[in-house]
Amino acid sequence: AFPQSFKAEAPRFTALGKDVTLDGLMEQGFRAVYIATGAHRSKMMDLPGENAVGVIPSMTFLKAHNLHRQELAKGRVGIIGGGNSAMDAARVALRQQGVTRVTVLYRRTRGEMPAYPDEVEAGLVEGVELEELVAPLSLKVKDGRLVGARFQRNKLGDPDASGRRPPVPIPGSEFELDLDTLIVAISEE
Repeated sequence: AFPQSFKAEAPRFTALGKDVTLDGLMEQGFRAVYIATGAHRSKMMDLPGENAVGVIPSMTFLKAHNLHRQELAKGRVGIIGGGNSAMDAARVALRQQGVTRVTVLYRRTRGEMPAYPDEVEAGLVEGVELEELVAPLSLKVKDGRLVGARFQRNKLGDPDASGRRPPVPIPGSEFELDLDTLIVAISEE
């Protein structure tokens, strides 16, 4: 329950330590404080051409859909990543007009994907394709627009200190994939 002094206001940004302090909130009668700052900026791949038209950070893509009902995906769509944001982006892209194919490209195997297994399965049932053990090497850009990407196949190495098996590039296994849209869902910061 909120203390009597709490008044609902229009949402605004509040800086912890400047506008409010934890001690100050407790003094106002709060018994617990939940801080949820979110991770709303997608990490990028650090590849040349990442700023081309058609390359979209997953958070930008999902916000455009969820908040503004915008359809940013077109044609052949690739999703880089294996987490819940990647699967959300893949399933949203699949429903957008003008999308002909959606492929999730992940550097490890399906078994290592951090996405919820039922989300992965639902995406596959709906028509999302999964390309396992691949990592992007470069982007193909023509006239400022994404036209494809070059990938390299991986194998799984021995478990590292965290217990995860790292992807190890397989020399000579490079291949290209024609893409019109690439959604980067490799993590948030």
